[in-house]
Amino acid sequence: MVVLLLQVVLVMLFIVQAIAFVTLYERHLLGGSQQRIGPNKVSFMGLVQAIFDGVKLLKKEQMTPLNSAETSFILVPGVFFIVMYLEWFVLPYFYDFMTFEYSLLFFLCLIGFSVYTTLISGAVSKSKYGMVGAIRASSQSISYEIAFSLYLLVIIVHYSMFCFCEFFNLGLLVVYLPFLFMVLAELNRAPFDFAEGESELVSGYNVEYSSVAFVLLFLGEYGALLFFSTLTSVLFFDFSFLFIYVMFSGLVFIRSAYPRFRYDLMMSFFWFKLLPVSLILLGYFVVLLL
Repeated sequence: MVVLLLQVVLVMLFIVQAIAFVTLYERHLLGGSQQRIGPNKVSFMGLVQAIFDGVKLLKKEQMTPLNSAETSFILVPGVFFIVMYLEWFVLPYFYDFMTFEYSLLFFLCLIGFSVYTTLISGAVSKSKYGMVGAIRASSQSISYEIAFSLYLLVIIVHYSMFCFCEFFNLGLLVVYLPFLFMVLAELNRAPFDFAEGESELVSGYNVEYSSVAFVLLFLGEYGALLFFSTLTSVLFFDFSFLFIYVMFSGLVFIRSAYPRFRYDLMMSFFWFKLLPVSLILLGYFVVLLL
């Protein structure tokens, strides 16, 4: 029992450490892609920049809005961060001490529940900008999560299992590309970053958060980014560490290269294009199984 607890704590520490350095890596990639200098002042090539940024955020004062639900306002970022951590426990590792039966269904529950943390965080702040950002985020989530769930059902039907208990090698480009679009929407990354549309909504649902609460939201967002890069490698490329790096770098370059979609085009894209494709794929694999 002590060994199991120690393994879980180590995984949690490694995730936080990885988040700190992938944020620094993203800033360097964005700087290079836009022909500008990234973080390079703090220590050698800015290696300590992520730690100093975290210390700076933690030192800020947490201001609670006047009419907000104070307890819920502080609690929701912590729940969002815990949900991100729970997602990591569904992946098959070199040892199966964390993988359990029906982990894939548990993962579907987690991504469905994460929508409520985004929606509630905007609602309890009693801010117009936060509320609009939360509504946009929830509408976006409804539009893609149905197709995303059907894609995971394709994997369930194809492998006849309800858990991520082994590494897969689907390797089908026709399945991978739509999955990539839905991962971008799940992560609220460009060109589908409507939940935080910074140019219109001043950071969206988290506009009222600062200090520890903002750090938890920030860590949860980038932890999910790293998790979905790992999940994609597990599902399509037999848990290749090289592909985790390629996937994460690709998500960063997509952010630097593509402008934001129009909101109505994004909704129609998921409802009228990806949803029918996911239904066709599900029917195809069901027929193959029969």
